[in-house]
Amino acid sequence: MNRLARVLASAAALALAGCSAVPLTSIPPLARIDAKTTDLSMLRVAVQLPDALRPRAGGVKLDVVTRVVGEAEARTSFAMLEMSARERPGLPASPQGSSMYAYRLSSEDAARFEVLRSSMIEQGQKGRRGSMGLGVAAKEFCRANAAPQASLLVTIYLMTSETKSLVPVVRDFDLLGDPAMAGGLESIQPCGQ
Repeated sequence: MNRLARVLASAAALALAGCSAVPLTSIPPLARIDAKTTDLSMLRVAVQLPDALRPRAGGVKLDVVTRVVGEAEARTSFAMLEMSARERPGLPASPQGSSMYAYRLSSEDAARFEVLRSSMIEQGQKGRRGSMGLGVAAKEFCRANAAPQASLLVTIYLMTSETKSLVPVVRDFDLLGDPAMAGGLESIQPCGQ
């Protein structure tokens, strides 16, 4: 898979449940990402959520999907670690009524990811065609005691060693604008339970 197609596929996977488009201004910086060489210690994800929602500990995941021609697709999930306030300079300011959460891979998961990446590179060197796609999702939320809102806007950012800054992958996606997602929000448990 060529780099641009791989980046577009990865960016599409980053979109919440495939329901949003990557901002056009984000495509050039995302196209510079090279999964074969990107520095995993620099990989960062930031999620801007309305104050009505909070991610649960361990609820933000990096999913890596690998495919080798002639073999079944394999999915590996990594729990992203929330970063402390001093570890996350350069985050965009959150609009009123929203909060920003920033994440990184643990050193152990970066090592696990490196094993996956090395395996895919080795497969390519043996002449076997394959691909690796990345997806980031906030899969586990809790409901805060915030006043009801007319919209629940979510923005997701990605930073790699190639982008050197946070690039919006999904911008202002309204969770209430999608009937299936809006219906699922009612089943989210309150925080602290």
